[in-house]
Amino acid sequence: MNIDVKPAAVAELKKVEYGEGEGVRIESIFIGSCSIASEHHLKIDQKKEGDDLFLVEGIPLLVSKESQENLHEHISLDFNPSMGYKLTSAEETYRYNLKLERA
Repeated sequence: MNIDVKPAAVAELKKVEYGEGEGVRIESIFIGSCSIASEHHLKIDQKKEGDDLFLVEGIPLLVSKESQENLHEHISLDFNPSMGYKLTSAEETYRYNLKLERA
């Protein structure tokens, strides 16, 4: 997996104080329905078994194997003060208006 963190998101994520073993979890949970659907979340969380840790611009990013199955190989994270975080890939926009929360 390749994660591109845009400059605005880097600046915002560098304001966060991370505890020992913590990072920003990019989560994609398959919820299923009449169509293929997933929920996407962004939260500060502890690294768990089965997580991959990606260090991008000094920011620890956590993505579980399950979430990686629901995301494309190359994803991007951006930030807009009025719209929150945006998670995208070249193939699709996963979600706008993501809020960074503490797990």
